[in-house]
Amino acid sequence: MASFTHRIKTSLTVFSLMLTVIGCSHEETPKQDIKTMKTFDLVNFFSGKTQGSGFVQDRSGEIIRTFEVITAGDFNNDTGTLKETFTWNDGEIENRIWTLNRIGEREWSGTAPDVVGNARGTVKNDKLRWSYTLTLKVGGKNVNLKFDDQMWMSETGVMVNHAKFSKFGLHLGDVVVSFRK
Repeated sequence: MASFTHRIKTSLTVFSLMLTVIGCSHEETPKQDIKTMKTFDLVNFFSGKTQGSGFVQDRSGEIIRTFEVITAGDFNNDTGTLKETFTWNDGEIENRIWTLNRIGEREWSGTAPDVVGNARGTVKNDKLRWSYTLTLKVGGKNVNLKFDDQMWMSETGVMVNHAKFSKFGLHLGDVVVSFRK
């Protein structure tokens, strides 16, 4: 009888702990009124010149590199090019030219010489989310890194870009950039 009672008490204790953990882990997500959100318009924002500042951090959160970026976008309806010039804090200058195509009402496709295959982008309200694999030189070797790139439009017109990069599913770091027209 004691073992039966002990099992019941143990089960109730485990059940109570589970409810406590579940109850404490629920985080209320603030809801943003869809009528007040600025819609992300890739063509409008990136047409012409934009400027940005950003940094790269490793997976522990340490900033390992900073940069300034200037983009020049040229669009004709649903097709365009976006030229990026990165000036890194160590003096390195890096250029990338994207070819972008709208492939649906809220869908984009992009290519660049150092992008493996096609980048895919989806617009949802104030956010544009890209997914792509980028080939970067690391220690003299080419390495393919997977990017999950999210861009948000603020109500003031500043665009914030947060990209997580990984290899073999292992999160390696983040790139954070703030853009303005």
